Amino acid sequence: MPSDQLSTRSVATRSCLLALGWIGITAALFGIGQFVAHSDAITDFDRHVTNWMIDHRTSALDTTMKVFTWIGSWVAVAVTGGVVLVLTLTKRLTIAAVIIFAVAWAGEYATVNLVKHAVGRPRPPKDLWLVPAHGASFPSGHAANATVVFAAATVVAYLYTRRRSVRATTVTLACLAVGAVGFSRVELGVHWTTDVVAGSLVTMAWLAAIAGLIATTAPIAAPGCRVNTAGLEHFAV
Repeated sequence: MPSDQLSTRSVATRSCLLALGWIGITAALFGIGQFVAHSDAITDFDRHVTNWMIDHRTSALDTTMKVFTWIGSWVAVAVTGGVVLVLTLTKRLTIAAVIIFAVAWAGEYATVNLVKHAVGRPRPPKDLWLVPAHGASFPSGHAANATVVFAAATVVAYLYTRRRSVRATTVTLACLAVGAVGFSRVELGVHWTTDVVAGSLVTMAWLAAIAGLIATTAPIAAPGCRVNTAGLEHFAV
């Protein structure tokens, strides 16, 4: 059988597996959400953490968290997607990079919003909010967006440097940034702690599925571009 047919069949098979993986991840998150929303122990834990956060608010912290929370907004996703697109147009990345980023964000967005509507967990009381919010609480879309954004930034950093110090610093900063976004959503009073944890973890699972089924077989570094692919296998499962 011709190699191009084999390639097409392989892409189709992996795409179907990825779709099934997305369904499984979404279903699992729905089940977890139902458990979280109806668990008295988890509800008490979330309320305790939120009350502690409210008691320790300061004007400086509030202002800082209002800045950090934007990292998980659609603006950050759009900027990251724009950077990936520019790198593709300047032939530093392949079109596969754009497709993978789009699939990663679209899958995350769909999962988060479907589960939000299906679970319908109420947010913290509105008098605690320091920023506007809409929709249900579980899971946190900002935490999920931040995970996609900084995963993309980490992959780009791995492509363009072999220096372990730079790679380690990038991973550390990415983890801290995702954590800061999650913290901001709780400190600003618009999410419970388990919302942000679920938002990040489900996105990590989705990105791992993409890495295992697509990213490891679709070259994202443009031919002839001096980038480094060594080490990217660590993103695969």
